[in-house]
Amino acid sequence: MAEAHPIELRQRVVEAYESGDAGYILLARRFCVGEASVKRWVRQFRAQGHLRPKAKSGGNPSDISLEELEALVSRLRDANAGEITAAYNRNRRGKNRRHASSIKRALHRAGYVVKKNGCVRWSSCALTSSTSERSSGGEFAASPHTSSSSSTSRGSTLR
Repeated sequence: MAEAHPIELRQRVVEAYESGDAGYILLARRFCVGEASVKRWVRQFRAQGHLRPKAKSGGNPSDISLEELEALVSRLRDANAGEITAAYNRNRRGKNRRHASSIKRALHRAGYVVKKNGCVRWSSCALTSSTSERSSGGEFAASPHTSSSSSTSRGSTLR
């Protein structure tokens, strides 16, 4: 979300309006702000006597238990976000289930960094079949590159 306009700018706009210099539209153009902002600042100054921006607010508090998530992370060790979400939702139904993004936000609040998925990019995968099998139209499979790093780690940084 963008930062609030400075109070000095708000004061100049409201003073210009109150002195009768111009209307909402012309003041909005002159000060490069929205017309609705000019109206809101004038209304706020007349009703409240100040032009301080409102405090940021919004969002819903999370009801995800961090203790339960930490227990899942310690039990599942090298799990990705989808696996942690599946384990969290295993015995839940309907509105009690949580999306992977909600689980990731809760883990982030607890100080964890979680990999998004368990797959490695195809460019880092090696083919396991021979060249002759591919040219004859036979099936071939890719073997994913295995890594020894943990996917869920506390306090690590993103790369």
